Amino acid sequence: MSFAELKANYTRKKHGVSHRSEEYKLMAKHYPGRHEPHDNFMYAFLCLIYEGEDKIDRIKKRMRPLFIAATKQVLVTNEDVEEYFLIAKKEQLIKVNSEGSIELTEEGKRLVEVSYYHNLYTSHFMRIFFSTKTVMATTAFVLIILSIMKILTGLQLGSQAMLTEGFENLTDLIKIGIIVVLSLMLKKDKLASIIIIGMMLFTGFSLAWSGFEALLSPDPIVPTVQAYIIGIVSIVLTVGLLFLKSMVGRISGNLSLLSDSKDASLNIRISVGVLIGLTFAIFNIYFIDALIGIIIAILVFIDGITIIRELLVKEEDFDITSIKVFADNLYNTRLTAYIIGSIRREDLTLEELLSNFKKGLSAGRLYYEGFADFFYSDLDVDTAKKHLDRLIEGKYMEERKGTLYLTQKGLKAFYKAKEREFRQRAQNIAQGPSVTPKVISCIAFIILFILLIIFTPQLNQWLSSF
Repeated sequence: MSFAELKANYTRKKHGVSHRSEEYKLMAKHYPGRHEPHDNFMYAFLCLIYEGEDKIDRIKKRMRPLFIAATKQVLVTNEDVEEYFLIAKKEQLIKVNSEGSIELTEEGKRLVEVSYYHNLYTSHFMRIFFSTKTVMATTAFVLIILSIMKILTGLQLGSQAMLTEGFENLTDLIKIGIIVVLSLMLKKDKLASIIIIGMMLFTGFSLAWSGFEALLSPDPIVPTVQAYIIGIVSIVLTVGLLFLKSMVGRISGNLSLLSDSKDASLNIRISVGVLIGLTFAIFNIYFIDALIGIIIAILVFIDGITIIRELLVKEEDFDITSIKVFADNLYNTRLTAYIIGSIRREDLTLEELLSNFKKGLSAGRLYYEGFADFFYSDLDVDTAKKHLDRLIEGKYMEERKGTLYLTQKGLKAFYKAKEREFRQRAQNIAQGPSVTPKVISCIAFIILFILLIIFTPQLNQWLSSF
């Protein structure tokens, strides 16, 4: 069957892949690491054979331009394809006839179909997760939880700063209403964005005013374990919201969500500033809290005014990619690696590079569904061209007589990308049950967090003794 026929035949109830199913066990048998087909290009190699490609040279040519945002691999080399060939042959996923033609075994065909259905199944839930409704509901829920925690703790400790921060989280719910009404219902996305950035600037002004007042007449700050716990929880939850807002904003092209993700970054700065101020307050140094507040306010003004200037340009001159957000790191890192890797591999003109990207992204979307671009529908040749222009402006590459060449800066970036790739590949090699440094760090953090909660009274008494 073709991939179009596979897709037409797909139903979630029939083809959903659970971790206890035989289908998942098949993927776990042949894919290293997390047992997912999108972790590398091995699955794409099998897909091409499934489509009818039976010569290794032809497969190499078609795999060269592949672009998948979800992989950590820079790009596909001829050596990679030869490695996939040997692995697939050893694991009896392919067979080679006397004429040298390659074809899938029955297990190979089944692996391709199971993997494709898994990508469809997972992409369905990714679309729900990366949706405007999800980000609005999640933001509202987190803001309500944070505000309740901060208000209750503020009342318990008699902390005006904690109470103020709690009520500020409640006022952030107004921004959700602005996005829902103006942006989603009335389609006034630009107006909603300007209002949100305006509110962010007002918060920055309030922060600066409070900071100057505190510098002139500093009040003693009482550091408590509860304040540290709430600050850490606030940062963790807000970072998650920042990623979700910026990701969905970039995917959907929703300006107000992109602007609101900027406001989320302000909340992270405030929470970090509060923690730093609390730490210095242990040693009776109170002006640091106010000073950090003023510095954050200045950064907010710079960010806010820059965005307002971008938003107020004429409609035909406005470029949504000029609003830089957290999620851009995902696409920019992959695009940068893909572009500099392609230029390092062969002589290419700008037009040839963009043509390869278009072919590679189309094939990636066919085989990998949402993992190819994380539903960023505007990720196309124009986006790649803008990014390529920025790399040229940044001196990562230069154009000589129509051909692109890497500079020393670009060459260094290429080897850093390859270093990250090989480190990831090494981690993906299954060596039986093992405890990774990330798992150890996570367990240590959870244990420390629980101990903080258990010994809060004793720690507060110790802090007050300074």
